[in-house]
Amino acid sequence: MRVNRGDEVLIVRVLTREGIAGYGFTFSEDVAAARAMACWDAAARAAGRPLRQLLAGTDPSARAALDAPAKAESHPWSVAWQAILAGEPGAAIDWTLEPGFTKLHWIEPELKGEAHHG
Repeated sequence: MRVNRGDEVLIVRVLTREGIAGYGFTFSEDVAAARAMACWDAAARAAGRPLRQLLAGTDPSARAALDAPAKAESHPWSVAWQAILAGEPGAAIDWTLEPGFTKLHWIEPELKGEAHHG
């Protein structure tokens, strides 16, 4: 997706088995980092806990991978992501800052034998 300032960003969405979405992004071509971000985001949402709490006690390499997608960027999503990782109260990514994000059409998976709450 191209953001307002002209850069391209890779957006990743993952779903838990319960259909809870998590999102990640990167301004580089590092899809693995964006996927890790999305997986942790979904896990935090599913647990109803701040991401910082979930990361407590994890391997430092997990944290380093989450720093990578946004580390050197000044885009508001990057700034918000760093605030989330720092545990700042109320920190959240405002995905609607980029009109292109709200226009994305996600393919809904068919979960065999399970209810999906897209």
